Amino acid sequence: MTAIARVHARAVAPARRARARPHRASIARVASARQCARVATRANASTDDVETTSTSAATTPDDDVPIWERRELERKAADAKGGLPWPAYLLLSVIVLIAATGSMFEYAYKNPIFGVVGADSGLYAPILGWFVFTGFPLAGFFWKKGIDGANEASEAQDKMDGY
Repeated sequence: MTAIARVHARAVAPARRARARPHRASIARVASARQCARVATRANASTDDVETTSTSAATTPDDDVPIWERRELERKAADAKGGLPWPAYLLLSVIVLIAATGSMFEYAYKNPIFGVVGADSGLYAPILGWFVFTGFPLAGFFWKKGIDGANEASEAQDKMDGY
């Protein structure tokens, strides 16, 4: 690339900048300022509102709960949800996809299935057909489930980080 082309490319191409994320200390300062404002508001409440304040304290919003307790609550909610972690779904997707593709090649080249069921057997085509016709949709399902789980984990982490 010539010098003129490089200068032109710099002038034409938009500058890419990473999204600026606030520093964790500034996030903590904002969160502590919110908590101080809430405490001051609650302290100024009249004695008639004491009962409502105490009941609302039992159901505090996420900002009032310290980060370590919030992470523990998130972890317990994830454990109660059940199922596999999202990387396991992605791994299963890859394994099933490889098996389904391999079944197509086994049928095309008439290799025995697992070295046991030969190409002359009556079960050869139905077994490979089962692997192929159920494998690709199952791999797609596992892939979708894994991506959804990764997105949920990312959103939960962003929420915990204050974004």
